[in-house]
Amino acid sequence: MQLRRPRRAPERPLAGMTVVLPRSADRAAGMVTELRRRGAEVRLMPLIDFEQPGSTQELDEALRMLGQGRFEWMVLTSITTVRALKQRAAALGTSLPELVGDTKVAAVGTATASSLEAEGIDVDLVPEGTMDAVGLVEDWPRGTELRPEQSLRTKVFLPQADLAANTIFEGLMGKGWQVLPVVAYHTVDYPARPERRITQRLASAGAPSAGDELEPITAEDFNEAVAAGEIHAIVLTSPSLARRLHHVAPHLPEELLLVAIGNSTAAESRRLGLQLAATAAQPTPQGIADALAAALEQSPNRR
Repeated sequence: MQLRRPRRAPERPLAGMTVVLPRSADRAAGMVTELRRRGAEVRLMPLIDFEQPGSTQELDEALRMLGQGRFEWMVLTSITTVRALKQRAAALGTSLPELVGDTKVAAVGTATASSLEAEGIDVDLVPEGTMDAVGLVEDWPRGTELRPEQSLRTKVFLPQADLAANTIFEGLMGKGWQVLPVVAYHTVDYPARPERRITQRLASAGAPSAGDELEPITAEDFNEAVAAGEIHAIVLTSPSLARRLHHVAPHLPEELLLVAIGNSTAAESRRLGLQLAATAAQPTPQGIADALAAALEQSPNRR
């Protein structure tokens, strides 16, 4: 399959490309805006969704502990985690900023940090190196550096997905911290059950999403469009999404550009046999667009 595209202006390096984002409109606004600014046409294909746990007892108890100031730190690894906690806090008759209080907050990635700050929550630590779980552990202070009077608050609250790896838990425990991991949400095939879906919008989402007017395509639509040479790239945002894509589209052509966000997504994609064109240096809309532009420039069959 030889893809023909028009000449691109420097400020629109993705002109002529059709890029698929495998997420719903409420989670794609930033990427849709940036990719369109670079000249790409964007299609949405939600493959995974998120639900509250069947029982929220453990999460509710952890949130009460958070409100009582019993944690030194809270670690948030994704915007979805922020949404899940905000939704649960509202169900408990309070707000996430009220529960956080003076607890220190760490965020994996600038997007998660920005969403927290938009909610009125200060962020004390964002990895300076790789913006992923490994980078967070590397930058984390050792528990032994705490003053003796802080010893009763050396616990770390780690709300996360049911499919989360143990990287942060094991890494922080290895640095002398007590870590309480709690399932904040479940990753499921799209669509989630309405009564359990994570629906809470964040302040950072602002007005209606940049992708709200886009009609989502199905996996069948996607496969047909790929076979016709109408799809040029797809962005993989998590290991679970990579697995889901491999399930619904196991035979992707080499010409299709696959761009991963984060080392864990890249590693899982390679384990599945997916041929990545690039891994975004930063897990941001700008980083994703830059990775796509670089991969396109380095692929002679796509010019």
